Amino acid sequence: MIGRRAELDTLLDAFDEGRTGHPRTVIVRGEAGIGKTRLVQEFLTAAALRRDGDAPLVVAIGQCVDLGPIGAPFGPIRRVLRDLHTAVGTEALRAAAGSPAVIATLAALVPGIADDAVGGDQRPGEFAEAIEVLLESLSADRHVVVVIEDLQWADAATLALLKTLASTLRGRHLTIAATYRSDDIDRFHPLRPVLAELDRTRAIIRIEIGRLSPDEVAEQVAQLAADARDVEALAERSGGIPFLVEELVDLGDRGLPDTLRELVLARYSRLSDEGQETVRAMAAGGMHTDHDVLVAVSALDDHALDLAVREAIDARVVLADGAGYAFRHALTQEAVHAEMLPSERVRVHRRYAEFLASDRRDSPDAISAIAEHWLAARDLTAAFDATVAALAHSQTGFSPATSAKLAERLTELWDQVPDAATRAGTTLPQLHLEAAQAWHDLGDTERALRSANEGLAVCPDDPLTRAGLLRQRFVEVYNTEHRNRRDDLLAAIALLEESEDPRARVLLSRILSNLAIGEHGEEAAEHAARAIGIAEEAGDAAALAVALTIESWRIADDDDDPPRALEPIERAAALTLDPALRAYVAVAHVDLLQRLGRYDEAVRLGQLHHADAVRAGIERGSGTSIAFSLARALFSVGRPDEGLTFARRAHRLSERGSRGSVLRLIAMHYAWNDEAGVRTALIASERATIEESVRANPEKHGSWAIDRADASLTRPGGGVPRLPGDDELLDDVLTVAQQASSPQIGRYAALTASMMLASSDGGSADDERRTRLRAVTDTWPQRGAAPAFAAFVRAMVTMSSGAPAAERIAAWRALDSDLLPIWHRHIASLGLADALIDSGGRDEAAAILERVRDEASVHGTARVARWAADLAEQAGLWAGSAGSAIGDSTIAALTPRERQVLELVAEGLTNPQIGRRLYISPKTASVHVSAILAKIGASNRAEAAALFAASGI
Repeated sequence: MIGRRAELDTLLDAFDEGRTGHPRTVIVRGEAGIGKTRLVQEFLTAAALRRDGDAPLVVAIGQCVDLGPIGAPFGPIRRVLRDLHTAVGTEALRAAAGSPAVIATLAALVPGIADDAVGGDQRPGEFAEAIEVLLESLSADRHVVVVIEDLQWADAATLALLKTLASTLRGRHLTIAATYRSDDIDRFHPLRPVLAELDRTRAIIRIEIGRLSPDEVAEQVAQLAADARDVEALAERSGGIPFLVEELVDLGDRGLPDTLRELVLARYSRLSDEGQETVRAMAAGGMHTDHDVLVAVSALDDHALDLAVREAIDARVVLADGAGYAFRHALTQEAVHAEMLPSERVRVHRRYAEFLASDRRDSPDAISAIAEHWLAARDLTAAFDATVAALAHSQTGFSPATSAKLAERLTELWDQVPDAATRAGTTLPQLHLEAAQAWHDLGDTERALRSANEGLAVCPDDPLTRAGLLRQRFVEVYNTEHRNRRDDLLAAIALLEESEDPRARVLLSRILSNLAIGEHGEEAAEHAARAIGIAEEAGDAAALAVALTIESWRIADDDDDPPRALEPIERAAALTLDPALRAYVAVAHVDLLQRLGRYDEAVRLGQLHHADAVRAGIERGSGTSIAFSLARALFSVGRPDEGLTFARRAHRLSERGSRGSVLRLIAMHYAWNDEAGVRTALIASERATIEESVRANPEKHGSWAIDRADASLTRPGGGVPRLPGDDELLDDVLTVAQQASSPQIGRYAALTASMMLASSDGGSADDERRTRLRAVTDTWPQRGAAPAFAAFVRAMVTMSSGAPAAERIAAWRALDSDLLPIWHRHIASLGLADALIDSGGRDEAAAILERVRDEASVHGTARVARWAADLAEQAGLWAGSAGSAIGDSTIAALTPRERQVLELVAEGLTNPQIGRRLYISPKTASVHVSAILAKIGASNRAEAAALFAASGI
């Protein structure tokens, strides 16, 4: 550990962050021999000494192994899970898994975790999700440190999981350290796009390990050798790479090799012929070789092999490693493998392939390694057959990343293998379709589109597969370019219309459903009806559920008839479906109930289905959409703490491209809850995500305009002058109200525009705006929640126009506020109270405002509580015995979180101390404190503490 103090401190800082519940992922990069593994070892030693008793330390290490460009799915993660199993025990691991589905999934990776409680027919879920669930649960009350070495050799499934872990596991005691060789990563390496994705994640810390300086080389030499050496020559020859310094020191007086390759092979070259032959056999197996495997592939007898291995260990070329042997450094393994003659390489790799196929054929690592060994042995037919077996294993193991690459490998070998279709049990176009679907499942639409196009190029005469490829291309083009290739779907329909094959009928139903999504009017209705009918005839519950769900969307949006849309979605919900499809239907069902103003029902249904998704082990997939819909419903009924919990969870677990909607929901909550500073900080910290979301879907610009308008609102009836920028924003929201493709978005835009008109004065220009709003509401249907939304808008328009109090009272009393979200219900009460004050109904107004003040903060609408207190004070409603309520109203109007923070301020805690107590960052605590001081009119923390104490709250 020479010259690595700064790098070690960075790792330990990340470890300390993990201890406080702020997970960090550290990526350590450097060229071969630079000391990455040594640095991580020193970090683990130091981390064990820094424990403070808050949470037990659990360390798990996964070593990526070079099994070729594809590798075994979750290879290093299997080793991580085994370390976790050893550290915490079977019962704790089962408890952390949480559900039978997750236990059943992990059982394939951790032998012995399954118990009798998990039935044999329990359907496993996604491996990636099960691993995330386990790590999240274990790191709740333990500090889990996961080390993954040599990412340059990581399989695709592990890389995909690393991206997710680095961005989703927040609020946990977790530290991830991963290393990779930077000199191996060219522009085409599969790790490169993963690193680019990780760079956009704030929780990622990068460490670049540089070469040692001449002085540092001198310090290393002094520790390695007792006698004096020519340090200047060593520093120049080694280039400051610690591994090479060590090898040069080991040479002693034998002279410097002419090349770097000779230096790396110096220890190997001093071995006997038998020792060199044995080490070459090890090198063909990779960095690690089990003893029984080495016995099988070596030409030496047992005695001679033992002597050869002992010689290699004594020479420090290899070392004993568990049940086998490992090279001391990857550079040595690579250089020795390159020393093999072509004939020897073919012979030894064939032995590996034959032994693994006969003795280890059920091992996940061996399944992938067999194909690589056959390729190295130049037996393409055997390699093809082994790849077919590996593909089947990856598909049953829910590893789309590995499946996609294996399918592509088979397409590359296809023309070089006789009877490829018979051997694979499929066709070349079908393989391209499988690859496209796997890339689609991974969210890689560009590669999915490429695979679909390649499949279409070689699929002239198979109508079923060609139709599937056309549909896949339609989906990918729509996802990447937002372009509707309707012709692809029509061509696919033409291929399938006359087929009686059940598979063709199911595919035809799915394609017609796709058409119905992108169309309107009679054509959309006809396609949806046909999709439903064909799925019913085929008896396919999955296709029928999709068709019914799309029919529900179509009726709700195209026909603007949410009540009638309930019938198909309820039919879909009654079908027997797999967990993922059940969640897909549930999201539509919950959203539709909200559109109908049945918020309590939406909450109950959302809670049931979210719990179902967790039990099924798909919370991070389909369950994320349920969490988002449930959060919206919880905010709508006035349960903000629960709503924020689910919204934050949806934000953590959702794909980057879909986080914009969740961010908007959270931002809306902060605006209504009078937490403007927190909202501003959130928007600023997530600016890149928001811009990416709008860029990918321009229609979301209108939704963000509604959000900005909501945040800018002042008290309706306040009559403050409108700023020029607000006029422009108001006109944008009015345009959304008139032109939104979704009736739901259009109605929310109209509600917001009406509140902007009523809360500020824009002069004569508002007359035309009010006319536009009335015209918009005249087009809304008289069913579902639409009449309540229209009544709210008209009451606000009446309020903003300065109509007589009696007219305003009549407008507010006619409103069925139960069909509105909670924030609009309180605004309606505020509007009625304002009109009552003008008409002389002061007692009723005072009662209404007192109720709003008391309830609105609890319901997550603290801004409205403040407005109620302001209106009551302005009107002098709470004089006399209620006078103390005026003084307390500002504190009562604080959000529950703000009252928590104020109580801690009153205790004398600093911002960092508040952050640690509430598990928030010091910056967020500072934002809360500043907002609180402004709201309650305190000039400093001491005054705020005094006001809190005097309030008696």
